[in-house]
Amino acid sequence: MSRYLKPHLSILQQEALLRRRGMRLDDASCVFALGQIGYHRLSGYWYPYRVIDQAASSRHGRPVRTADVGPGTDLNQVLRVYEFDRRLKLLTMDAIERIEVAIRVKVTDVLGRRGPFAHLDPGHLETRFSTSGQGRPSRHASWVGKLRAHQARSSEEYVAHYGRKYGGDLPIWAALEVLDFGALSVLFQGLKRRDRDEIARRLDVVDRTGAGDGAVLANWLRTLNIARNTCAHHARLWNRHFTDTVRVSALQGIKGLKHLAGLEHRDRARFYPALMVLCFLMEKVSMDGDWKAELVRLLSDFPADGVVSLADMGFPAEWADLMS
Repeated sequence: MSRYLKPHLSILQQEALLRRRGMRLDDASCVFALGQIGYHRLSGYWYPYRVIDQAASSRHGRPVRTADVGPGTDLNQVLRVYEFDRRLKLLTMDAIERIEVAIRVKVTDVLGRRGPFAHLDPGHLETRFSTSGQGRPSRHASWVGKLRAHQARSSEEYVAHYGRKYGGDLPIWAALEVLDFGALSVLFQGLKRRDRDEIARRLDVVDRTGAGDGAVLANWLRTLNIARNTCAHHARLWNRHFTDTVRVSALQGIKGLKHLAGLEHRDRARFYPALMVLCFLMEKVSMDGDWKAELVRLLSDFPADGVVSLADMGFPAEWADLMS
């Protein structure tokens, strides 16, 4: 393992380095971008423009890129891709917020009718979720621990009021308000199958027979949670490769999503399938049609230049027809 020896570079030194590596730029916009966005963050956006080393690629059996960018690469084009990605993340977070709130309501309903504290009772949850093994706590016990930690840290007045008046744990309708999307997703996976399927059916997430498919919805929530975390940490989204992906083999009963099963394997790990899931769920949980229209406008304005395109997100050529 080599020792890291690269020194810190000032903004002006970073600008000079970019010039040596072939980047076209003007001084003012470059200094501003490096000072406000950062060299390291922007490097993820100019990565596709870096020249492929054919000899090294042949030896390694995969594309290996040099540090130099291709002829004519302009920093302003890189910044246009960056801006597209920033706006895409804002739209993604907008949709996930509304979906998360809707899922909270539905989980509250199916558990709350069994009692205010049904989320704490293993008898109301899937056996595998509430069973411990090999000296480790169950996933349910870990989830409850996280819930109580969130409750203890919360500064919300309703949490403080509940603590003063009743003490102890929060009822389900209050408990879910202090949790993040990841913890909500974990609880959904831990619901009994009939409850997951009921919630899925309310959202038209169904199998070929028209029955609610809670397993598919659980998969979607896991995938959307990864997208949410990507956005929350301001990481690159547009051409990211996801390890937890939308399970496209189970979408034959869902109008508008069947075509995902025909995507190339590499495209299934891109953002396009998750974005189509967002579009589908937004039609169920939001009365506002502006979100999809704004998304289509953004996608239509993607700064394609022959090096980068919507295909880097897994989009098929006919994406506009599929979203109409």
